[in-house]
Amino acid sequence: MKKGIKRWKVFFLSLVVSIGMMGMAAFAADANKNTGKKHASIEWSGHSCFTITNEKGTKVVTDPFPDGIGYKVPELYADIATVSHDHFDHNNLAAIKSNFTAVRERGQFNVDGIKIKGTKTYHDTELGALRGENTVYTYDIDGVNVCHLGDLGHELTKDQLKSIGKVDILIIPVGGLYTIDPEVAAKVVNQLDPKVVIPMHYQTEVLSPDFGTLSKVDSFVEQMKGWKVVKEDTFSFNQSEIKASKDKQLVILNYNK
Repeated sequence: MKKGIKRWKVFFLSLVVSIGMMGMAAFAADANKNTGKKHASIEWSGHSCFTITNEKGTKVVTDPFPDGIGYKVPELYADIATVSHDHFDHNNLAAIKSNFTAVRERGQFNVDGIKIKGTKTYHDTELGALRGENTVYTYDIDGVNVCHLGDLGHELTKDQLKSIGKVDILIIPVGGLYTIDPEVAAKVVNQLDPKVVIPMHYQTEVLSPDFGTLSKVDSFVEQMKGWKVVKEDTFSFNQSEIKASKDKQLVILNYNK
């Protein structure tokens, strides 16, 4: 009888170990499956210049800047380049070393499979009388709506909000002086209601004193109560993760040095 009990215990323990190993294998398989998902990405070169890359590797560069504002002029490679307005610190297309299609107009475009829409806004609160017009661009990146506000200088009107449409990831100027300041930027975030916010065009340690003094990103962070603040070199995303996320993320990117 004792031998029978002992054999039964051995069998039971073996069964438990086998089930545990199967569970671990399944977990590992799921983990590998998740890490194998394709992702798009956003990298910041400084100021208002970003490289947005979709899952296929198509690259969009926004508002490339020249030498003289403090940031190192990067060697950029793009399939598409958008220019929000023709000020010198936003239109240096010569920094792009590859063949690309330039988009600097308003309207709707489909370039290399990426849908782009340009909406007319202004660089100030006086309908452009002080600094001219500005174009807000939205990009459909693998089903995720990414919006770059350029040098927006005001809160958005109902017509502008309707034109821009749904925004998942918002790239927004927060430094003031030439654009909306941290307080107004927070209001614009509330208007557009994105899941992810990436600030730009603010004071950093390398921005030239000749450019003027902007607000630091910390002033904007203080306005964003309840948002999860993360710092990244590159922000990676895909449609399923954006949809599933319950957090409102404020992503502070390190500029490429």
